[in-house]
Amino acid sequence: MACLFVEQLTVLDFSRLDRERGLVGESWIVDLELEGALDEQSMVLDFGIVKQVARDALETYADHKLVVPVASDWVELSPPVGDPAAQVEVRAAGLRLCSPEVAVCRLDAEEVTMPLLQAALERRVAAVMPATVRTVRVALREEAAAGAYYQYSHGLKRHGGDCQRIAHGHRSRIEIRADGLRNDQWERYWAERWRDIYIASREDLVGETMLDDRPACRFAYRAGQGRFELEIWRERCELVPSDTTVEQLAAYIAAELARLEPGTAFRVRAYEGIQKGAVAENRFT
Repeated sequence: MACLFVEQLTVLDFSRLDRERGLVGESWIVDLELEGALDEQSMVLDFGIVKQVARDALETYADHKLVVPVASDWVELSPPVGDPAAQVEVRAAGLRLCSPEVAVCRLDAEEVTMPLLQAALERRVAAVMPATVRTVRVALREEAAAGAYYQYSHGLKRHGGDCQRIAHGHRSRIEIRADGLRNDQWERYWAERWRDIYIASREDLVGETMLDDRPACRFAYRAGQGRFELEIWRERCELVPSDTTVEQLAAYIAAELARLEPGTAFRVRAYEGIQKGAVAENRFT
């Protein structure tokens, strides 16, 4: 038997439901190992096929979705109907979501953890591998880079792809320079301000409600994949005056910093998950 590996085959950007934290944005790196007999090319599997077929299986299952632990006793989820466009409803403390089935990942577990999601992903990849591949091993990990980060969820209704889904998220680093110098105080401020936050555009707010006896916000829009609606406790939201693309969020952070500390020139490097993001500056003249 031989074994091949691919490090950082992909990054899964998704949100998950947590009993205590609520809606949590994540960016988990996926490493893959395949073990099996050599084929006629003296390969376990061509890397081009691995990068296409295995990555597609991983991303189709969990990427840009809300991962729901369906075996838990604190979540209610509509039964599956076999139609990815069908509307489903998810309920948990402080949250109610309605979306097409395609935007939800049903994890058969009591909680969403790396080992449990790894096992589900291994089964998905194994199902699309040739018979010569005997063992599939998936490893999930967070970005190891030091520094402040926040975890947020959002949806981009104008996006033509899967970012339109109203509850997907990211674990994102942030770098801030004030008058040219790295400022970890402001980085920690944003890491705390946006810890487990839902960031929403004001134009998507359709009502202020009460959910589980607490003030809540209800957001809704229609996009290419269908109608999306999210009701969530107000304390877990931040409303911004724009779309929630990383370009707009970087600009929002820079403007907020200028408001909080007038007279200082800020440069914000905001990530959207791993190894990508946007830069915004607010120069003081």
